[in-house]
Amino acid sequence: MNKAYVKPDGVKVVLGPGTGLGEAILAKSDHAPCHEVLSSEGGHVDYPPKSAEDFKIFEFSKNYIATSNNVENKRAKANISRVSVERVCAGPAIPMLYEFYKQEFPDLPRNLEEGADAIKPEDMTSGHIVSKAMQDKEKDALCWKVIEKFAEIFATECGNLGLRALPFGGIYLVGGVTVGITDFLVKYEHFKDHFFGKGRFEDLMRRLPLMVIKGDVELGLLGAEECTYRMLGRYKDFSGDSEM
Repeated sequence: MNKAYVKPDGVKVVLGPGTGLGEAILAKSDHAPCHEVLSSEGGHVDYPPKSAEDFKIFEFSKNYIATSNNVENKRAKANISRVSVERVCAGPAIPMLYEFYKQEFPDLPRNLEEGADAIKPEDMTSGHIVSKAMQDKEKDALCWKVIEKFAEIFATECGNLGLRALPFGGIYLVGGVTVGITDFLVKYEHFKDHFFGKGRFEDLMRRLPLMVIKGDVELGLLGAEECTYRMLGRYKDFSGDSEM
């Protein structure tokens, strides 16, 4: 996305908003043959509001998560005293942001809720909103606002992890929501502007390679395959059987 140089042996990070927000770090020493994956629960760190609107979202999300019967909120419906970044940067956050912007901009058309194919708010999924925004930028300002805000929050978290890990081997964006909004991430500067926007460290941020993994790449299968090869390699080493 930004044509920065990829350091082959550098630290890499992976972020994936889908049902939740997954994050991992891959690191390699000078003496190791490959990167090792360092698991993380980074999606559960606190959400850091940056603007007056963000603080409104912070408060709105707590009430929404406690009371909404939306199909994507039911899995994690609860009374909460804190807001993790996953709450505002994963699939279930998209219907939440949709309801927030309905409240903030009551005059905007609610196209998804109108017509013969109208969808009830409790049945609305992130897929409905993302698809509508990607198809009808000019016709659906409400859904477009949701995608813009989601991308901003996602970019901010990517940048935060970038500063923590200094992944000159690349920041790799994955996950179901990422696949759905890839055109937005690539075609517009919005995501990159918020990713780079780290004040005195903007020049450093521009040196971190930023990439989107295509939706047809089977990361789970590839990872399982890699893990199997490594296990076989260790077994050979420990067994002393050169034929294994």
